[in-house]
Amino acid sequence: MLKFLQVLRKALKNKVLHYMFSRYATYFIQFINSLFIAVFLGPYYLGIWGFITLIIQYLNQINLGIAHSVNAIVSIHKNKEEYVKKIIGTSFTMLIILSLFLVLFFAINKLLNWNLGTKYNFSTYAVPVVVIGILANFNTLFSSIFRIYGRIIEVALNQSSVPVFMLVAILLFKGKDLLWALVGANFLAFFLSFILYLIRTPVKIKFLFIPRLIKVIQIKGWHLFVYNSSFYLIIISTKTLVSNYFSVDEFGYFTFAFALSNTVLLLLQAISFLIYPKLLNRFAHSSNKTVSEILNSVRDTYISVSHGLIHFAIMMFPFFLFFFPKYQNTANTFHVIALAIVLHTNSFGYQGLLIAKRKEQRLGLLALFALILNIIIAYFLIEFVKVRYYQVIYSVLFSYIVFVFLVSYYGRKSINSSLRLNRIMKDAFPVRIFFPFILSLGVSFLEIENYWKVLPFMVFMGLNASRMPHLLSLVKKIINNPKFINV
Repeated sequence: MLKFLQVLRKALKNKVLHYMFSRYATYFIQFINSLFIAVFLGPYYLGIWGFITLIIQYLNQINLGIAHSVNAIVSIHKNKEEYVKKIIGTSFTMLIILSLFLVLFFAINKLLNWNLGTKYNFSTYAVPVVVIGILANFNTLFSSIFRIYGRIIEVALNQSSVPVFMLVAILLFKGKDLLWALVGANFLAFFLSFILYLIRTPVKIKFLFIPRLIKVIQIKGWHLFVYNSSFYLIIISTKTLVSNYFSVDEFGYFTFAFALSNTVLLLLQAISFLIYPKLLNRFAHSSNKTVSEILNSVRDTYISVSHGLIHFAIMMFPFFLFFFPKYQNTANTFHVIALAIVLHTNSFGYQGLLIAKRKEQRLGLLALFALILNIIIAYFLIEFVKVRYYQVIYSVLFSYIVFVFLVSYYGRKSINSSLRLNRIMKDAFPVRIFFPFILSLGVSFLEIENYWKVLPFMVFMGLNASRMPHLLSLVKKIINNPKFINV
């Protein structure tokens, strides 16, 4: 009993667990929001909301990699205080210039009547959406800085603000009015987070214009921009094609299934968000043997838990739909999207390794190749195979498989690990992970009875039971060593 109380006392004082609790509470609210938005908007207005969030996602990706570059540079050179201040000050000036270009683009769109998102009546919401996109870029940069310095409370408040404000909007508005309320909630949340970051910043912000540092930030940032944007555009471009070629209602169904499947993996993003700067630092300054040991440990845990959560969610989703009769036909949509999304976790660790080893250009080219491959396959499936709206996601699934294999190959090459095909495949797609995945994909493709969805989860648990003690050991480490996230 005394030992339990000691562990509990440590947990209550642990800032990492405080952050984790806030994230899981936020994800729960986000999950509830997704459900209520789907019910209160209905498929048609949900389709419009899906398009609005799609534009915000595009704006958040058009950041030239500035925040990603600062994150990588400061994580590796944190002890060089003056250098870090100059890097951060220059990066803020770069974001201001970028923001002016974004405003100019949408002003030209309005003047020349390019009809962006006419089917979704986007022009009505354009101004606040652009402001949200700009604030999102600044807050992303602030978040990177704060987590490097271990200031995760402010980061947690930023990440929690949007779901909380949206929940308030959902409780007060319905139908078309809810659309405007959701846009307003996003704007208010991003603006207040921006003010909080300004007040609490761990590094005094001075807007600097140093051409030499702009070059340093942008060279690294460009490659990271190509990587991050290409990687996330794999999903975003697929959603864009679905929004363009299918009806507003069908895009609403797609948005519903995607939002819920993505929520499942958000549980793990809280962990990866915290440990990413530390991984960069360790990868940059450790021997190849140590790096290999770290990779094996973090990948084994992260990938196993990710796939386990997805198989469990797929198994439970048909029961969940009993409470949402409007979306009864999305069971298979959720199944396919969830399988596609979880595949990207198989590359976990290797992206950070390549960045730490200054291989950003290679990583960016791999992601760009996967993006181009995805667009070609998706377009082919829509135009020539005439697939249903949710089957377009097969392009993402195939593109992720190719990307994971290539990033594993070059990641292993950077630390002189074996490049034999069987070793790469075993590392990228372990049999204990990939066999249940293929089994689940087959169940989805055949569209057989829902009770068959239990089988992949049971097979997965049988093949991965030995990993559970390692997971419990990691949880214990987090409780006993809250400084494990510090660089």
